[in-house]
Amino acid sequence: MAILLSCALAASILLHAHQIFAQARQNARLLLDLHLVLEAANRISSERAPSNILMDSDADALADARVRLQGFRADTDRALQKVQGHVVPAPLLREVGPRLTEARWLIDLTAMQATPHYGDVQRAIDAMFAAYDAFQEAVAWQASQLIQSDPSLQGPVLRALALCDLRDAAGRLGSHLVAPLASRTRIPPRNLEDRHRTDERVAMQWRLLELDDNPASGKQDMARLQADARVRFTNEGLPLIDMLLAEGERGTPYSLTPTAFTKRYSATLTPLETWRRIYLDQLVADYQDRESKAFVLFVVVLASALVIVGLITGIVLLVQLRVLRPLLEASEAVIGLVDERPVTLHLRHHSAKELQVLFNTLDVLKAKLQERADLTRRLKAQAETDELTGLLNRRAFMALGKPRLTTTGKRVFLILLDLDHFKSINDRHGHPTGDRVLVAVADALRGNVRPGDLVARLGGEEFAILLQAREPTTVLSRAQRLRTALRNLELTTPDGESILVTASFGIAEGSQRTWRQLLAEADVALYAAKHTGRDCIRLSETDTPATT
Repeated sequence: MAILLSCALAASILLHAHQIFAQARQNARLLLDLHLVLEAANRISSERAPSNILMDSDADALADARVRLQGFRADTDRALQKVQGHVVPAPLLREVGPRLTEARWLIDLTAMQATPHYGDVQRAIDAMFAAYDAFQEAVAWQASQLIQSDPSLQGPVLRALALCDLRDAAGRLGSHLVAPLASRTRIPPRNLEDRHRTDERVAMQWRLLELDDNPASGKQDMARLQADARVRFTNEGLPLIDMLLAEGERGTPYSLTPTAFTKRYSATLTPLETWRRIYLDQLVADYQDRESKAFVLFVVVLASALVIVGLITGIVLLVQLRVLRPLLEASEAVIGLVDERPVTLHLRHHSAKELQVLFNTLDVLKAKLQERADLTRRLKAQAETDELTGLLNRRAFMALGKPRLTTTGKRVFLILLDLDHFKSINDRHGHPTGDRVLVAVADALRGNVRPGDLVARLGGEEFAILLQAREPTTVLSRAQRLRTALRNLELTTPDGESILVTASFGIAEGSQRTWRQLLAEADVALYAAKHTGRDCIRLSETDTPATT
């Protein structure tokens, strides 16, 4: 019980530690997946800047712009391949590929125009917006997986989403001006409305991000990065947009080409992009560090639990070996001594010192009980055997024979035999000779019965045999063998005179009879044998009329 309880307690602690580690590992994995998804979204958004430059490039700069755009597109494709199927289910990305392909086709088509048309440029830009928006379903799915896995991640996840959305919205502010700049036209109302909506979106994301000044880790000064990004965007990026908007509304020529505007405006977004990237890197690193610490904690708890369980097990086994098992052995030894069974104390030398006194006492008890058992056996032998012949006496014969009458199986038969003219042997040759005759008869009877048969001297020259047999004929045959064995005894007196020994036999079956009835029936048969001339065998007439 001690070992089981300690194992159960250790298992409970280990289970809790493993759950902490498993949760930390899952959070780290899901955050890394979110990082990949947001990086893919940022790649789609980042394609807009080189795309704007390509649609505005002249013949001399067209080749360089196309090469630069191809590099951005390759980065986007690689980022999408990392998340497709492995991180995000493929059905969530089914619209992203076609929309991205359509946007790229429109951009390449517009880039071939000598003088870009406003509608063509705007359609290409809208197609890029649509590709990014289509990918937001995958972003939302990945974010929900994280929050469902661990609700405590809701704050960091929403902040990461806000940072990425701020970066995209800030980029869109500039993209709303590209089509009018490329076509050298006034800014249409539609672009102004889009600009106002995007401006509100940017302002909302700034407010959300200002709610938490230390979201991820102390390894990076996130507050400083946030301040730098805001100052650069507010003091340089927004004034640049406002300047071009004012020029577009007045109808005066724009002071910047789409290429020059894109490069200058993209530079103002660099701190924002740095902030977004470092925040996501630190967020993933922070939870990977938590995973490592949780793993170390689990290993330490596991090692501690194994040590504790090992110590408890060792103590329990030591107590079991040196105290409990010796006590149990001592208890069994006492029971064995009471039952007169052989007792060996194997663990006496492995037991505690305090138990040595107990084992020494058991040795003394064992010796005393052995003496008592020997005396008891001698007294029992004297009480159950005939002193002269060594056969069972009447009392022992009755005690052992009665139970056999009630056992099921073979039939039980009683043979009574009485030596013929034994009194004359005693009178003519003396009692010592008579005793030698009785001993010889006992040896003859003992040598001609089976191991399970009972042989007794009932008194004087009267003997009895209780045996089991299937048929009376078997018993008659056995009695005949005994009769012959007695006749063949070679006995002589001290004077050299031969002594012939014969006996009369009476047989009765014990089926459905009490012990007293069986003795009476066998005695009647014995009397009949003596009455008809002795040296013969008679079977009880109530069993069968057969005689020998």
